[in-house]
Amino acid sequence: MAASDKTLMQVNIVAADRPVWTGQARSAMVPATAGSMGIMPDHEPLLTLLQKGRITVVTQDGSQRTFNVDSGFASFDSNRLTVAVDHKLADDKRSDEDTDGD
Repeated sequence: MAASDKTLMQVNIVAADRPVWTGQARSAMVPATAGSMGIMPDHEPLLTLLQKGRITVVTQDGSQRTFNVDSGFASFDSNRLTVAVDHKLADDKRSDEDTDGD
């Protein structure tokens, strides 16, 4: 059974030079300057600075995508997470086949 729209959020990850990933997700972890921060659908609105680290996204089908990033910021409002980073670093990982968004 597919997850309902109520349990999903739209995630857009962009670097200064290009889009990185866009898709529906169940949750995301971002490397906030105050520590790792978990974000799920219907989270309170937020705006936070990011430090060098790893973004982990649990996609609609339950697989995990990870992105190593440099500093930037994350904004969440109305079930839309936007992550803008200075640079996406190498060695991104996924737990199964890449679908490049849904």
